[in-house]
This record gives sequence, C-alpha cells and structure tokens, in this order.
Amino acid sequence: MAHVSLQNVWKIYPGDVAAVRDFNLEIQDREFTVFVGPSGCGKSTTLRMVAGLEEISRGTISINGRVVNDVPPKDRDIAMVFQNYALYPHMTVYDNMAFALKLRGVGKAEIDQRVHEAAEILEISDYLARRPKELSGGQRQRVAVGRAIVRKPAVFLFDEPLSNLDAKMRVQMRAEISKLHRQLAATMIYVTHDQIEAMTMADRIVVMKDGRIQQVAVPGELYAKPANTFVGGFIGTPPMNFFTGTLRQAEGGGLLFDEGGFTLPVHPSQRERLAPHAGRELVCGLRPEHLEPVADSANPGTLAATVEVVEPTGPETFIHLHTGRHPFIARVAPETRCRPGDKLALAVRTDAAHFFDGENKESIT
Repeated sequence: MAHVSLQNVWKIYPGDVAAVRDFNLEIQDREFTVFVGPSGCGKSTTLRMVAGLEEISRGTISINGRVVNDVPPKDRDIAMVFQNYALYPHMTVYDNMAFALKLRGVGKAEIDQRVHEAAEILEISDYLARRPKELSGGQRQRVAVGRAIVRKPAVFLFDEPLSNLDAKMRVQMRAEISKLHRQLAATMIYVTHDQIEAMTMADRIVVMKDGRIQQVAVPGELYAKPANTFVGGFIGTPPMNFFTGTLRQAEGGGLLFDEGGFTLPVHPSQRERLAPHAGRELVCGLRPEHLEPVADSANPGTLAATVEVVEPTGPETFIHLHTGRHPFIARVAPETRCRPGDKLALAVRTDAAHFFDGENKESIT
C-alpha cells in the first residue's frame, strides 16, 4: 500500500493563526494510525493536508516517497471518508460507488466487479439499487466506505466517520472498520475526538493538542505511560485523577507525596527517579482502577475522601469523591455500597502512580 511522511508541517491561517505546528510523523505501510484530540486541536486539518484539501503553509508531505505538496487530491492516490457521508442523493448506492471509477474511464465490467466486491465485503449487496434516503445512518456510512474501497487507493483517510451514528452503531462500525483494515491490509489514517475509538482501533495513536503532537504510541503504552498530564487526562475512561502536592523526605528514609490532606509513600521502584525532585511541587496521577475502598484509613498508602456522586454501570461502579482540595473518581466493584456524603477510605496502588512536573506537566516517571 503506502508509506506516508509528514515533515515539519505547518498550517497557518490569515492573522498568523497556527492550526498545525511543526508536525512530524512517519506512518508505515499498512499501519492503522489514529489522530485523536479535542475539537480544534488540528487533527482534521492535518488529515485534509494529507488529502490535498488544505494547502500546506510549511513543510513536506510525501506518499510512497513522492512529495505531494502541490499534487491535486485526485492524483494523490488517496480516498477519503467524510463525517457527513457526502453521498449523491439522486444516485443509487451502485452509482455512488461507481461514480469516481466512471470519471477515471474505468471499463464497465471492471466497475461492476469492483462495486460488487466492495458491496459483499461491507454486506450492502442488497442495497445497491436503493438511494441514500432509503438507508439508515450505518448503511450510508458503509456506502461511503465502499466508495473508497472501489478506488483501491494507496491510503484511506477517515475524518470522524462515526460521529453521526448512535452509540450501538458506533461500536458495530468500529469493529467493521478494524476488520476491513485487516482484510485490505491497507494504510489507514483515522481522525476522531473519541479516545475509545482510538484505543480500540489503532496500531498507533497520535494525541494532539493546540496543533502539536503530544505523544505517539501504541494504545497500551499511551495508557500506561502518558507523556504529560494532558495525555493522562485525555486517554482513559474515566480519565486519570490528578493531585497537586509536594514531594518530601520521609522519616527513616524514603519519599512522601504530600497533598495537604493526605500523604502517599512513593513506591520503592520510583524513589531513585523522584529523589532529585524532593521539596518541589509535583502532580500525582492515579487511574480510577488503582483506588480500592478499604475499612481503615490509617494505613500508609490510603486516602480519605467524601463521596459526592455514585454511578452504577452494571459491571462496575464509578464513585465521584473529593479530598477537600481535589475531585477524583474511583472505579470499584459493583457490590461497593456508599451514598453521597459518606466518608470513604481508599487504598492506593502506589506502584501504579504517575508523577508529573508541577510546572511543565511533563512526566518524570
């Protein structure tokens, strides 16, 4: 398929507004890469620059070693699936899928073969004679994907393709697109603001904020080793909890993280790395699943908090609490019983704690 390279890419709009800043990324052949981040972070703009729908202000984009900065979209050997499907309402499903091939002068027999092959892969063969208005949202999205498949492009680009679907259909289509990636062995670049989509679909995830890359990693590494507080807070549902405090020496050796209302001993595995930061303000990050309700709050490695909201979900319960200084969330077993206003003691998995610099918010663990 294709290798995609973005080197020192910028997008600057009039008024010196930088939407994408010094973007550098190598996307390997057949890789499924997901750009994720909040609205306005530059992810869709970056995708549109790869597609040729946005001009590059500075930098270089290459596809299979060919610089495509000035190459028109139709000549880049890419196919894009849009958020709003972009289907022609007056055409049948068959004609929507065949349209781009007809413009290219592909023979009728080959068009028919490609359309039926794609329709079979996407399980929409029964809908080829229908028009878009006769289809559900999920079926329309399959047609949009099918229109991309028939072109047999070097690179597939997806711009938030599932955002218009309901929750159940999004889950189904996530699995379908992942399956499609395996079947086609294609290079795919996928944009979403939904970190669940990113975590479940990607080979690698590119987390963006304010036009800059924050971290590039495989999903497991991104979750376990966030580069900064933004990544830690963005990736994970519920997100990572953050507590600001001071790192100080403990009596008899060791280190303590002092939040002001509670203290946590630093796990021995992290002492050497954190020792130079003693006396400084740090941010401690704790995943909700690393907090477990216990009967005794006096033991080291526990914190006491007040319950504010209880959210039972069936297989697990989310408890929203407050230490007096910091709100946070614990993910606990469904049989945990508590009510708003209760005092709750929670044991902390200190070996799973993350520590970030208090000023630049970068990870130091």
